[in-house]
Amino acid sequence: MHAKTKPSIVFLHGSGTNPDIFRMQTRKLAALLQHHFTLHYLAAPLPRGPGPGVLPFFEGCGPYLTWMDDSSAEAEKEYWDGSPLFERLLEQIKRLSGPEGGSAGAGPVVALVGFSMGGKVAMELTRRLEGEGDRRIKMVIPVCGTVPLQGGFDEGGARNETKEKGYREILGRGPVKAKSIHLIGEDDPWRPESEVLVDFFDETGRSVIRFKGAHHMPLDDALNRQVARMILAACKDG
Repeated sequence: MHAKTKPSIVFLHGSGTNPDIFRMQTRKLAALLQHHFTLHYLAAPLPRGPGPGVLPFFEGCGPYLTWMDDSSAEAEKEYWDGSPLFERLLEQIKRLSGPEGGSAGAGPVVALVGFSMGGKVAMELTRRLEGEGDRRIKMVIPVCGTVPLQGGFDEGGARNETKEKGYREILGRGPVKAKSIHLIGEDDPWRPESEVLVDFFDETGRSVIRFKGAHHMPLDDALNRQVARMILAACKDG
């Protein structure tokens, strides 16, 4: 790799936010990574209202975006079965992961950081690439990640047969082999989904860090330094 070229990390925001908001939310981690990696913040393709915790701090910071239509099990399952939205995002990752990278001085993508919905999108992107024999993604970092089809349950915990079938099908496609760091908020309302998302990754390469907080990026300086060190150790050897 050329001396002036830095490997890339892609950041995938949560539902109901956007890249600019995610830059603010990840500022502590990004500050520790920016000298070693080129950071790319991608925009989801669909409009929606502000996501959980976005208002009032980010009022007027729209448009607010989402990766998929998850208003029903059927709509979300279309995304996981290779919708045009997912395929376009996959092609975007491939372009950034090419030998020339995504911009001047940017090398191939070696890690994905995904918050909430972005966490499960990062998981499936990595699995698809691995299925095609592409192992450039060395680490996935789901932060307060959610699970395809909500782990088979509706809001409130009622079992949904359509969601459960689809969720089991996706889980049954095999684990992601890339290393992973799962950041899970102890008071996150979506913590059960974050815990389940761990199972989508190979147990030999996954690390779980539970932090004091809810559905947000962790703000603790020591924790961010720990995560940055782990990412650097896994990804900076290419």
